[in-house]
Amino acid sequence: MEKEETHETAGQQQQEQPFLRRGEDYESLYANNVQFQPSEWDLKLTFGELDTKDNVSFVEQHTAIAVPWLQAKLMHHFLTLQLGVFELAHGPIPIPPAVMPPEPVLPEGILKDDHFSIRVFNLIKETRERLVAEQPKSPA
Repeated sequence: MEKEETHETAGQQQQEQPFLRRGEDYESLYANNVQFQPSEWDLKLTFGELDTKDNVSFVEQHTAIAVPWLQAKLMHHFLTLQLGVFELAHGPIPIPPAVMPPEPVLPEGILKDDHFSIRVFNLIKETRERLVAEQPKSPA
C-alpha cells in the first residue's frame, strides 16, 4: 500500500510528534499586554488584553504562567530568534511612541557606591537605547 503524500503545516507536524501532547483543557488565547512579576524562584507572566470601553482604557487579565528562570532564559533566546526571523522576512517592527518604554531616570538617593543599582540602571538604559536604535526611520 502506497503512503499518501500530505502537505501539513509545521504546527500540524509538531502536534503529531510523540513527545508533544496537548492537555484536555488546552486553550489558545490572545494577549496584547504582559505584566512581569519576578521572584527569587521564578518569573510570573500575566497576560491580558487592552480594552477601551466608553473611552476608558483598561487591561482585562486572563492568564498567569510562572516559569523558572532557566526556562525564562531559554524563552528569551527563542523569542529573540522568532523576532529576528520575522523582521528579516518583513522588515523592522515599528513601535509607536505612545508605547515605547520611557527613558529611564536614575532615582534620587542612589549612592555612587551602590554598584548593583547603577548596573541595573545602565542595563535598562542600554537595552532601551538598542530598542530605539532598531526602530525604522520615519520618512522626513
